[in-house]
Amino acid sequence: MMRMALVLCCLLLAATLARAAFYQLPPQPPQNRYGDLLLDRVSSAAGQKPVFFSHFTHRLRDTCRVCHFELGFAMKQGETEITEEANREGMYCGACHDGLMAFGHNKGHCDRCHTGDAQIDMETFGQIRQQLPPSPWGNGIDWSRTLDAGLIAPRYSLYHPEEQPMGYDKRLELSANWSMVPPAVFDHKSHGRWLDCNNCHPDVFNIRKKTTAHFEMRYILEGKFCGYCHGKVALPLDDCNTCHPGIKMR
Repeated sequence: MMRMALVLCCLLLAATLARAAFYQLPPQPPQNRYGDLLLDRVSSAAGQKPVFFSHFTHRLRDTCRVCHFELGFAMKQGETEITEEANREGMYCGACHDGLMAFGHNKGHCDRCHTGDAQIDMETFGQIRQQLPPSPWGNGIDWSRTLDAGLIAPRYSLYHPEEQPMGYDKRLELSANWSMVPPAVFDHKSHGRWLDCNNCHPDVFNIRKKTTAHFEMRYILEGKFCGYCHGKVALPLDDCNTCHPGIKMR
């Protein structure tokens, strides 16, 4: 009987270690670089430096929905061909960077975007971060608490200023594949303040509950499902407790 118990304990330990190794979380960049992108789909080919884009500074002013729904930016880096011609016609970056709403597309401003280096000014980053609720993850800012406190008021719509989030507040409890892991909780309301329904449904998640195939952690770590945002711009996957509130971290 003791031998059987010992074997079971060894098997359980081996399984736990295997899972931990299998779900190796990717290393995170410094807080001031989390969410930063260097866009080079067409720049280098046109003889220009790659474009630096900071999610950190833009999300202070606009919700994700403005760029990734209204302006048509793909959720994956490099999938959208952003040209100078399109920008000058008011598409993509040019929808805001028109010389009125934000600095425009003229020779005097080229170097503000075409930096060739993805790094925000540390002094500016530090000054902004100190004014907002802290978090140990991502940029070091708790963006949900920041929004709740009214410390920022990012636009929900560029073209319809009166439009507001629909307020759908259904919370889903999603069972994990492993019995030792408590369910994940998904709050539509908190996500709906930043995103449009179309950002997730139906391409990323099926609209019907429990009908999304292969919705597993290993695929999330590959950038699918929740991994479209989390681990890149939204809070990283290191923060287990936010999604799995019942989990006990050691």
